[in-house]
Amino acid sequence: MTKTIALSLLLLSAAAFAQQPYVATSPDSQFTYMPVRNLQPDTAERANALGLDLMIGNSGFGAGFFYKQRIANNLSWTASFSISEAKASNEIAYYDPYTGQKFVPGKVNQLWVIPAMLGLQYRLFSDEITDSFRPYIFGGLGPDVVFAAPYNQPLSYSFSHGRGYFGGGAYIGLGAYFGSDPNSLLGVSIRYYILPMKHGIESMQGEPMANFNSFFIAFNIGTQY
Repeated sequence: MTKTIALSLLLLSAAAFAQQPYVATSPDSQFTYMPVRNLQPDTAERANALGLDLMIGNSGFGAGFFYKQRIANNLSWTASFSISEAKASNEIAYYDPYTGQKFVPGKVNQLWVIPAMLGLQYRLFSDEITDSFRPYIFGGLGPDVVFAAPYNQPLSYSFSHGRGYFGGGAYIGLGAYFGSDPNSLLGVSIRYYILPMKHGIESMQGEPMANFNSFFIAFNIGTQY
């Protein structure tokens, strides 16, 4: 009798276990899937740039500052300011063997040209060429100052007795920026300044200059933001 009862309970337990419904377990909610980050460097040209121009031209060396801001897809407006030396085409420098200093016979004034230009810059072939090489053309116009200081005088006297002459002018050119760093700007450009003066200014005695047109190669170093 006891064996019969035990066997009956065992069969009932097995039947009850077999009838339990299957419950699917939910996936582990601890795992979160994030999109893969784009590892390609950001090489796009930034909207603003500020920097320094180091210039060498037919009259000597110069330096300046520039700012540019994008106003359309490939178009930016620019502002630049520079200072460079101006010379007459017939100036010949000699060195005094006794003093070791340079002198130019017949020279009466040292001349510096200081243009301040507003202009436009257009990027070329933006859809065909990679961002690591960005060619452009540019042009601008604005006021110009030619500062004349007496030659062969002490520096303090020369500048205190100098005089500025005001005019206007323009420039045109082409250049390119290099590199893929979005934060820095490196490039080179060639530019031609058209700087007439209404009144001639003497560099050499008796030979007033009324044309301060000049050609420059400029190296551009700046930052983008």
